[in-house]
Amino acid sequence: MADDRSEADTAFLYELARESNTTELVAYLRRGSSPVVRRRAAEMLGDFAAATERTDGDTQEVIRALIQAVQDDDDRSVRARAIDALYRHGPDTLERLVRELGEFDIEDDSGVTAEQATTRLLEEWLDADYPEFRMVAATALGRLGGKRSLSALVSATTDSSPRVRARAVQSCGQIGDKRCIGPLRRRLDDDRPRVRKEAVRALGSIGGEAALRSIAPVVQADEESLRRIAIEELGQFGTLEPVDVLVRALVDDTAPVQRAAILSLVQLFIDAPADRRQEVRAAVADRLSDADTLTVVSHVIDMLDESRRTEVRHNAAWLLGRVADVDDPDEDRRETVYDCLIDALGDPDDRTAQLAADSLVELESEKLERRLQILVHDEGVPSDVAERAAAVLDAVGGSLSGEVVTNAVDYTYVRDPSDYTASHDRDDADPES
Repeated sequence: MADDRSEADTAFLYELARESNTTELVAYLRRGSSPVVRRRAAEMLGDFAAATERTDGDTQEVIRALIQAVQDDDDRSVRARAIDALYRHGPDTLERLVRELGEFDIEDDSGVTAEQATTRLLEEWLDADYPEFRMVAATALGRLGGKRSLSALVSATTDSSPRVRARAVQSCGQIGDKRCIGPLRRRLDDDRPRVRKEAVRALGSIGGEAALRSIAPVVQADEESLRRIAIEELGQFGTLEPVDVLVRALVDDTAPVQRAAILSLVQLFIDAPADRRQEVRAAVADRLSDADTLTVVSHVIDMLDESRRTEVRHNAAWLLGRVADVDDPDEDRRETVYDCLIDALGDPDDRTAQLAADSLVELESEKLERRLQILVHDEGVPSDVAERAAAVLDAVGGSLSGEVVTNAVDYTYVRDPSDYTASHDRDDADPES
């Protein structure tokens, strides 16, 4: 293969790409005598990132070859194209390259460590003409350079390439130095959505009062996804400061943002210091009880029904008894709350089941007593569920126990609250029934 091969001479590579012959393309990337051929082979191997029919073995062969090209090829344009191809294979692939940067063969006779030499090389890459090199450097310096590279990374947050800016912003968040807050705040108005989102996440990672003040206005942003990310980050602060902002977000126009606000409020007291957890939990519950019941209750029910995180389900079960309105005029909604908590009495996690029972005590009503009495006397109900239902009845000391026990045979326990409500409404309307 001649070294002066032209762009036109690479047509044979397109045939290999159409045939999905990644093995041959990898061979040309590794051993092609012309930089033009190696560069074009790298580009085509990046195109296979979207090929769903590739096997894992094929994909790993491609990724290994691209990483090797970044490390070993003597032509910077080939290395830049290989970096771009790795980027197209996904963020995990670029992170893998970063992890292997220590394998560069860096000659240094000045007595510096390999890590220091690598950091120095990366800082040089931040000034490279190719944005691909700057992107890798911005990614790697957050992990390898640490605070020693802070000044270089802050400068990279204004790079002309949005990919470089996004990676530099991420690295600032990884380092976590509060001196990054000002530069990150300025990226909240970046012209690229990804950079704005990464800036919010980085500020959340840094934390502290200044970062919180920077994130709070983003909850009013025009972009739904940006508002949601800001709300998610505010939930990581573990203090009472974001509560008012998150409660106001409950009236957002979109359900995903509302749900994120509820989850962040719950996350506040999950992450609060142990000595303040009860204080934060009580304050959040108090604020939520004054919020729009329809919005709050529906999302808390979803958390209890759908979350896979045990700690979230614990707090959802506890919170439901504090934010649901026992006098809610919407009977269907009230019965839905009962249904959710009664179902949770059978939760395989004992703590969730106990918290659901505690919330049922908080929501005492005649209709609830009826449902619990029927549950207690249903022979098909598991014994642990019946025992928890009986404990709730004992705690509320209801006046209906004698009546319901006497007439238990007249009732049938059903899980659909609308069916249950309709049955008893007919009874209430007809004294002869």
